[in-house]
Amino acid sequence: IHTGQTMDQEKLCCSVCLDLLKKPVTIPCGHNYCMSCIKRHWDKEEPKGAYSCPQCRKVFAPRPELVKNTMLAELVEDLKTPAIRPASADLYFFVQEHELSSS
Repeated sequence: IHTGQTMDQEKLCCSVCLDLLKKPVTIPCGHNYCMSCIKRHWDKEEPKGAYSCPQCRKVFAPRPELVKNTMLAELVEDLKTPAIRPASADLYFFVQEHELSSS
């Protein structure tokens, strides 16, 4: 499980701030960023009137409208929530088993 979580976490990281995506947006080339990170990047490019992807360098004009990717946002939230249900269930059965064997 930890290997899968680590891989998923890397996939859900912003290549600008290197942190988990915050208010993730998908730009027209398909890459994902934190909304604030790509806005900042594009604000610096404003004078040129062309806006590029920090990863693949594809250029967009006019500036694309940014819309939160709700599915990605939910995946990030799921990743932040520790998966304690299976562990607590195992612990419950271990305690039950231990109590039965000691009585």
